[in-house]
Amino acid sequence: MRQNRIPVKVELDKRGIDLGSLRCSLCDNDLESVEHIFLHCPIAKEIWDRIFRWWNLSSPVLSNIEDVCQERDNSGLSSKIWQGVKWVGCYLIWQNRNNLIFRGKVGNGPTILNEVQVKSFEWISKRSRKSHIDWNRWLLNPKDIDDYG
Repeated sequence: MRQNRIPVKVELDKRGIDLGSLRCSLCDNDLESVEHIFLHCPIAKEIWDRIFRWWNLSSPVLSNIEDVCQERDNSGLSSKIWQGVKWVGCYLIWQNRNNLIFRGKVGNGPTILNEVQVKSFEWISKRSRKSHIDWNRWLLNPKDIDDYG
């Protein structure tokens, strides 16, 4: 993401691949750049809003990719768990975009948030030194879970 190597339409066009339209596949509101697809697209914004609300954080101000990539962000959190959740969010935004292009279907905000919760829980649970992370606790207050134990 930081190096603009994700094959969004703007980057493919720079490499001489003619796609016809360079508009965002999800919203058709702007050019499909890395920053647009992951941060500024209304679909991405809705997903980030839902993730931040799940973590009981104020709405995100994600103005550039560095805001997602850096370990400590404007939320004030610096945990590996929070970073993992953000990466899962990016992965699912990208997957949602590809599902629309290649399968003709797009997920909605609540469905994608649920996928973020499940996939990040699986990721954290498998990498945690703790013997068990409670699913209900994860859904209700993930900020209270210590980094990897």
